[in-house]
Amino acid sequence: MSVMSAVDYARVFGTCGNCDKPRVSYSWCVDCNVEYFEENFKNWSSDDPRIDNMIKNTQKTAKEYIGYVEWIDISKFELLKNTGKRGAFSSTYSAVWMEGPQHKWDEYAEVWIRKGPTDVILRRLDRSWDLTDEFIDRLNKYARFLSDNAFAECFGLTKDETSCIMLVYKHYNKGDLYTFFDNYDEFFGWGEIVEILSTISAGIYRIHELGLVHGNLHGGNIMIENDGVMLDARITDAGLHGPYDVYSEDIHGVVPFVAPEVLKGSKTTQASDIYSFGMIMWVLSAGVRPYHHRPHDRVLINEIIGGLRPRPVKDTPPLYARLMERCLRENPLERPLISELYDLTEKWAGATCNYPEPSEITEEFDKADMAKFDEIKYRHTFIHHRAVYHSRNLRTI
Repeated sequence: MSVMSAVDYARVFGTCGNCDKPRVSYSWCVDCNVEYFEENFKNWSSDDPRIDNMIKNTQKTAKEYIGYVEWIDISKFELLKNTGKRGAFSSTYSAVWMEGPQHKWDEYAEVWIRKGPTDVILRRLDRSWDLTDEFIDRLNKYARFLSDNAFAECFGLTKDETSCIMLVYKHYNKGDLYTFFDNYDEFFGWGEIVEILSTISAGIYRIHELGLVHGNLHGGNIMIENDGVMLDARITDAGLHGPYDVYSEDIHGVVPFVAPEVLKGSKTTQASDIYSFGMIMWVLSAGVRPYHHRPHDRVLINEIIGGLRPRPVKDTPPLYARLMERCLRENPLERPLISELYDLTEKWAGATCNYPEPSEITEEFDKADMAKFDEIKYRHTFIHHRAVYHSRNLRTI
């Protein structure tokens, strides 16, 4: 840390009351918190040294109070209930974490003050009692996204009575993107759409800049929160879809969001993430699930491979429709890079804020907003009983 940056940190966040060094974020002194974590290492264990090392590494390198995960004993949760939602290799539970996450560091007592009872979602990694080294390697690569501002906040890990690992996430009050639209009956303007889209693009950008791939982006992996002021979107499941106990080259995903080259047998890539992003763009503009009216079967897969794409919804801003079309192109090399998507969606978000400077972008989105009141009919639509929106093995279809 340079002298100037240390001064800046001290001015913004103050200095630690214990060691007098500048904090690097709210209530966060790196040296004192790392020392606290290291002294506490002896008090917990997952019974898997590989998991323990991953957790310890997040704690030793954390730069803010949400920048790490912890091991949480399953006994700390109450009202544990299966939500009925599942993926190809996971199932989801709701619960109340009675102690809650570490919320504020008491510098003088040198202890963490916990938030108290907190609603959480536990994602059980099915058959994870014997994790492969390949999955542990993925977990280490993607661990930074368990506690990053663009991703669903993961408080830590636990283990159920069958020794399966469970990821402990914050409960997002509007659920995933599908649930959000299923229950939303207010006007959803283009300002909200591009704000959510810019947050998603920021998350994908952080994955791609490290040379990694999300690999399973769809509406069920976008979590929505409404804090009474604005909508917030967070990505989950980055790189951590299974299987967890065996190595597999099978294709897993949600059919409408899987790029055609992946449906034909290729591995997921950053370009296939961009295709999935394009489908998210369509969902946000339409307010419904893609191909909701038909079975997600081999016929649909073959049609997507053959060029089938959802049409832009009426009155979609032309600049939005053009970018979406580029994301959904058959040739992966013709799709935009995430850096371009991030720059464009940030620009759009600025052009649709409360008091934007007049521009062609503002004019397009304002015109679309005026027409959008008539598009509420796109929501609450019939969903075919064989339209599947959770991840599954596509080779078995």
